Amino acid sequence: MMRVLAVEDNDPKWSRIEAVLRQGLGSIDVVRARDLRDAERLVEEGGWDLLILDISLDIRAGGDRGGRGAHDYTGGLKIAGRMFYLECEVPTIVVTGFDAFPTAAPAAGHEVILGLEDVGRQARRFLGHHLLGAVRFGSAGWDADLLELLKGVGHA
Repeated sequence: MMRVLAVEDNDPKWSRIEAVLRQGLGSIDVVRARDLRDAERLVEEGGWDLLILDISLDIRAGGDRGGRGAHDYTGGLKIAGRMFYLECEVPTIVVTGFDAFPTAAPAAGHEVILGLEDVGRQARRFLGHHLLGAVRFGSAGWDADLLELLKGVGHA
């Protein structure tokens, strides 16, 4: 059975993504990391056949602010970098709800805004041919785009 690691911190978004995954791949074993910390740990476990990767992630689930901890707008890129350095790259599909990503806290005064294309280029630097593509969640036809990318996994 195909093992899928899904790095996604938003429950309603995850429900919709999971439905598309199951439609495209059938019977799969899915493990979900809800924050950057869990994602780093699970990536190191290895044995994944597919990674569904959000870019903007909670650093640690829980905390204050309505049950959410601190946030890293480019946390998914850190996961991709970790995979590269650990030599554990797997087929990866980026599914993100944003088209722009600040790289630093605005108070730091060094904020740079990356577009979705910039993020894709950076992810490709880390993942090479393992990056199957990126989908802008919520855009018109996002689910059909994800289904098309799942065909690249060889099981759709």
